[in-house]
Amino acid sequence: MKKIIHLLAVLLCFYSTDTAAQAIIQGRVMDTSAKKPLSFATISLVKEADSTLVTFTRADSAGIFSLKNIQQGNYRLSASYVGYHPAWRLVTVKEGETVVNTGAIVVHDLKTLGDVTVVSKRPPVAVNGDTLEFNAENFAVQPNAVVEDMLKKMPGVTVDADGTVRVNGQRIRRVLVNGKEFFTGDSKMATKNLPADAIDKVQVFEKKSDRAEFTGVDDGNSEPSINLKLKKDKDNAIFGKATASGGGDKNEGRYDGQLNLNRFKGEKQMSLLAMGNNTNRQGFSFADALSFSGDMARNMRGGGGITIRTGGGESDNGLPIAGMGNTAQGVANTYAVGANYNNKIGKKTDVNASYIFNDQSLLTTRSINRENLVLGNNFNYVQNSNNLRDNQQHRVNMIIDTRFDSSSSLKITPLFTYQRSNSNNHSLYTSRDRSFNKINDGFSNATNEASGFNFRNTMLYRKRLAKKGRTISAQYNTAINQTGGDGSLVTNNLFYNNSGLPFYTTNLDQVNDNEAKTTAHGGSVTYTEPVGKRALLELSAFLNQSIGHSSRNTFDLNTTSGKHDIKNDLLSNQFRNSYLYRGGSTNFRSQGRKLTVGAGATFQQAIQKNLVNKLEEIRRDFNDVLPNANVQYRFSNYRNIRLDYNTSTRQPSVTQLQPIPDISDPLNIREGNPALNREYSHNLNLNYFSADPATRTNFMVFANVSATNNAIVYNDIIDPLTRVRTTRPVNANGIYSAYGSINHGFPIRKLKSSIEVGASTNYSRNVSFINGQRNNIQNISITPNIAWNFGIDKKVDIRATARAGYNEASYSLQKNQDVRYWLQQYGVEVINYLPMGLVLTNNFNYTKTTGRAEGFNTSIPMWNATISKMFLKNQRGELRLSAFDLLNQNVGISRNANQNYIEDIRYNVLQRYFLLGFTYSLNKSGLNTGVRTMIRTF
Repeated sequence: MKKIIHLLAVLLCFYSTDTAAQAIIQGRVMDTSAKKPLSFATISLVKEADSTLVTFTRADSAGIFSLKNIQQGNYRLSASYVGYHPAWRLVTVKEGETVVNTGAIVVHDLKTLGDVTVVSKRPPVAVNGDTLEFNAENFAVQPNAVVEDMLKKMPGVTVDADGTVRVNGQRIRRVLVNGKEFFTGDSKMATKNLPADAIDKVQVFEKKSDRAEFTGVDDGNSEPSINLKLKKDKDNAIFGKATASGGGDKNEGRYDGQLNLNRFKGEKQMSLLAMGNNTNRQGFSFADALSFSGDMARNMRGGGGITIRTGGGESDNGLPIAGMGNTAQGVANTYAVGANYNNKIGKKTDVNASYIFNDQSLLTTRSINRENLVLGNNFNYVQNSNNLRDNQQHRVNMIIDTRFDSSSSLKITPLFTYQRSNSNNHSLYTSRDRSFNKINDGFSNATNEASGFNFRNTMLYRKRLAKKGRTISAQYNTAINQTGGDGSLVTNNLFYNNSGLPFYTTNLDQVNDNEAKTTAHGGSVTYTEPVGKRALLELSAFLNQSIGHSSRNTFDLNTTSGKHDIKNDLLSNQFRNSYLYRGGSTNFRSQGRKLTVGAGATFQQAIQKNLVNKLEEIRRDFNDVLPNANVQYRFSNYRNIRLDYNTSTRQPSVTQLQPIPDISDPLNIREGNPALNREYSHNLNLNYFSADPATRTNFMVFANVSATNNAIVYNDIIDPLTRVRTTRPVNANGIYSAYGSINHGFPIRKLKSSIEVGASTNYSRNVSFINGQRNNIQNISITPNIAWNFGIDKKVDIRATARAGYNEASYSLQKNQDVRYWLQQYGVEVINYLPMGLVLTNNFNYTKTTGRAEGFNTSIPMWNATISKMFLKNQRGELRLSAFDLLNQNVGISRNANQNYIEDIRYNVLQRYFLLGFTYSLNKSGLNTGVRTMIRTF
């Protein structure tokens, strides 16, 4: 680390300019027509040489402004205000000057200009009500850069390593293109793929919820959003880029290709994305992962606040998804194609459609060292496995929004996915006691081939009545999920006695076939009535039902016939599950100038029925009242505090209910429990946000507390002789968690830098059972972090980060097994803009872990580097040489504290390789505007 700090210091000293002379530029903005000061005008300062933004601020209520810490040099200063023509003023800060007074800057009301046309350079920043608007020409980026690269140059905007965009510290939830959805709201699709030179303006605003836009009453549920407004010539143009790269490591060749093509013409937008690589480059979004695993179609949010969920964790889908835990595990071959279409049909219907195909083959090898924390029966389990899995997915998503007139509309949102998967897993494993005596060992070979489709559709009709705020809406939801597959399992397990001699052997040679189908449908009707001028009463009724059927048939090998024709009744069953919930809700919302208050409650009656093998039906009835409340106070557009309380229920998944044993891991058997109850959760959130776009400072505090009654936890039954674990879900109380985070960002203009500091802490109390005994599990983590950004235009950009996380887990039944470990992460990225159009990028990350099992504590330095050169006409070509893991030190290691054990995992990862690539950018405008004459006034 000392070498890294020394390197940063040398770079900073090398690139920093003289900061001794700092001046203040001050003045006043005047309205030419009223001859009065213009309150809260936007003031921007750019360099005269290249028009890059230096800083901006807003005038006070008297029109007075002040820009601090300005170095000597020549600048242009703009004053702008909605409805006025922007005014520009040349400003020079001379050596030794401490105050530069511009005097009165007069702006002209557009109405007074009449027929006079004056064309001037646009101000780099404008504030239009609640919208912060950046004009793209003031934020220079390299040729062929994407939107993400341009956003990094804008004041108050940061882009995380995974592509998440934050403005003034707030995460951007939605990115629109010309006001329209792009790949159905996947924000990273636009920022990572659209070229920066196609953008005219970046508009940052708070997008109100669909409900608030419909009723006209703010419900406080706005989303931080960005609208990318294209340049006029891109409204009728074809643009994009294609990249092809090849290379390899000492053992295998590597390749990476991608295509991005866009055709925009007025209301019609068409985009095509394609990629293929074996470098683990991630393809699509988290929503695609849910669709692939089937969770998207199986989830349906009801009017009563209940969420129906089934199946699968994020590591099960195998997709290379940004931000998910499986992205670095294994080596994947990925091919993907995506197409997006936007258009207006007639004058009343907007259509958005997207199609995505993804094919990934993932090879993963793992070594697991698991310490089982069983009271009086502790033992260690070691497993080595390799898994080859291939997943394919087709997804079609549409939004069809028809406005019949100014007061009524129908919105239809269908989603269809089809997926296929094949997997082959081979495992070798051994269990030993504390004295290192062998308990058991064995192997397992499992294969599975499955396919299925998901369909989901929502139809929403909305009607505004004569009185403002009086509305009625009706929604109908339907979802179908159907899967089927075949599998095989071959295992051999040998168990040893206390003398180390084998005494018991199990062998399995089975095939199985599975079929499952779940249908869900439901509807709701909502009526809103205004109460006074600023309040709204909402009444709704709902009815939803889901019905699931599943069957599993297992056949053992008949050694006589040599065929799998002996049905295993223990591992075969027919299962039927139905879940119906109905009820109504009342909600009240009041919106003041600063204070917004909401409160309500839902009454919900739920009926759950489970039928196994057409035998006795198990029925559960629940009557719940689900209250909710929220309070928000807005001090200003950029400072508010919000408190939310809500409750919800969650039904068990089909997997958790189905009583059939899953013996794919013979030493760790899982089975469902058809007598499970639903969960009931309380959730309380506190969020405080404060920002000043002019000074580029922000401060945020977030806190969450949650508690769950009848939580679904797990009971592990351990056989004292064989150590075979059988896990079954049960209900328990006493489950709660608390999370808090604090973040502060601020600039250091003298050093051309910005700092982000923060910390987060998490506490959770969970419950598990070991042989029927309750085990209270507490987890605590504390993670402070800091990030430093430094940049000099056209010379260097530096970002350095540091994060140190302390983690602790304690167990009421096994105090001596409490664990504590540290995870430290440090990183620095340096981008040098060299002569002759060369760009050198170095990315160095250092990860250190302590407190893990022997052999799993690591110190991993990761150094990636690229050098690129632009060439061809209009810099449309780029040649790039990339090196991954230059030090050849990449290692895959993780730790899990899960139920009644702690495990350390080592897995295969990509190691050092090199790529040489070429990128060509296409930019073909369809406009024919002829000669344009512009008179610029500054």
